[in-house]
Amino acid sequence: MNTQTETLDLSKLSAKDLKAELDRREKAEKVKAAKERTDYEADNEHFLMQTVGKFQQLKSELKQLKYYTIKEANKLYHRMYAINEKEAPEVNTFSRINKAQTIKITVDRQDKMKFTDEASVHINAIKDIFKSKFEDRNKGMYKIMDGLLIKGSKGEYDPKLLAKARRQVRELGYEDLIVEFDKLDECQIVEGTSLYCRAYIKNDAGKWEDVSLNFSSL
Repeated sequence: MNTQTETLDLSKLSAKDLKAELDRREKAEKVKAAKERTDYEADNEHFLMQTVGKFQQLKSELKQLKYYTIKEANKLYHRMYAINEKEAPEVNTFSRINKAQTIKITVDRQDKMKFTDEASVHINAIKDIFKSKFEDRNKGMYKIMDGLLIKGSKGEYDPKLLAKARRQVRELGYEDLIVEFDKLDECQIVEGTSLYCRAYIKNDAGKWEDVSLNFSSL
C-alpha cells in the first residue's frame, strides 16, 4: 500500500504536480472500476454456466429416476401376480409398499384428453345459456361465476372446467344445459397418455407424506 500517496497534502503541490496527481487518481479509479466490472461479468458467467449446468444434470437424473421407477414398479407388480399364477389386470394406478408399511411408490397413468373442433359449438351454446339464465339475476355474481370458467387472456371457456361442471349441471336440472354438456362430453378424445410416479413416507402421525421433488415444496 502506498502510504505516501494517502497522506499526500494536495495544498502543497504546484499546479502542474496537482494536475498530474489528479490525473493519476482519475486513471486509478477508472482501472479499479474496469476491474470490478470485469470481475462481475466473469462471476456472472461462471454462476450461470455452473447453475444451469447443474439444473440440466439434475433434470437428466430425474428423467432416469422416473424411467427406472416406473419400469421396476411395473415389473414387480406383474411378478406379484405371476407368483400367484394369475394374470395382472391393467389398471391406471397401483402402489408398491414395503413390509413395514412405512414407504411406498405409486405409479399413475393418466389419459391426456382434448376436445374436437365441434366442441366449440357446444361451449358457445353453454356460454349463451349460462348467460341468459344467470346474468339478469345478479350481474356481479354472474361475472364471478363466469370468470371461474374462463382461461387465458382471450376470454375462452376452459373445456376441462366445463367438463367438471357437468355433474353440478345435472343437479340443477336445466335440461338445455344438460343436453349441451352431454354433447360436449362426447367431443372428448384421448390425445395421449402420461405416466407419473410418486414416493411416500409414513410420518409420525401414521399418514402418507409425499416426498416431493417440486421446488415450491423445498
